Amino acid sequence: MPSQMPIGSPEWRSVIVNGAGELGVAVTDGQAAHFAMHAREMMRWNRKINLTAISDPYEIAVKHYLDSIAAVPFIKPGSTLLDVGSGAGFPGIPLKIMIPSLCVTLLDARRKRVNFMKQAIRLLDIGSIRACHDRLERAAESLPSGGGYDLIVSRAFSDLKWFVAQALPLLKKGGKLIAYKGRQEGRFGAELSWPAKTGRQDLKPLTRHAGFGRSMEIRQFTLPYLNIERILVLLNR
Repeated sequence: MPSQMPIGSPEWRSVIVNGAGELGVAVTDGQAAHFAMHAREMMRWNRKINLTAISDPYEIAVKHYLDSIAAVPFIKPGSTLLDVGSGAGFPGIPLKIMIPSLCVTLLDARRKRVNFMKQAIRLLDIGSIRACHDRLERAAESLPSGGGYDLIVSRAFSDLKWFVAQALPLLKKGGKLIAYKGRQEGRFGAELSWPAKTGRQDLKPLTRHAGFGRSMEIRQFTLPYLNIERILVLLNR
């Protein structure tokens, strides 16, 4: 695939549509076009503020959008979703585009990034999504009706123990945390003993203090085209 294809071109959209198919996720051309709208605005703002270090359109398609939507099969439509450390809106905005019935809160501690996300939301003209300037530690002050979120996701934190401990009070009973991780992340590797095969694994060392059940689920996937190993860590309350 050419790396200099313009964002939003038919070639760029086909990278997402075909790559998503390899992940078992069906993306329409219209959804890929919405990703492109978000990506173009992100790159326009990126000239002024630090939203992403990835500037190649091809890598943007794969490392941001395909990576974000890998969690789609594990998300129930109609859920309330909190995206922690959303930055430029990942994975929350792509997940909202894929599952329009989600009610999404994008959380980031940097005001300039939140300003960008608010602009992106206006540009995309999608409802039931908001961007908030706050830290995870203080997010309990603005919980949705019902007392918590059905789902909390993050691509931002390397310390899984900290993320679990801070996110747990914001999660409804029966809710789920999804953490996106790189296969070779050193700190995460120290937190867990990697199973020989992906699947279920005892979580007592990680969440003994946090009130989770006794097991978690690790789902490994490979980003199409670039062959980058990634992992989704799913924790059910």
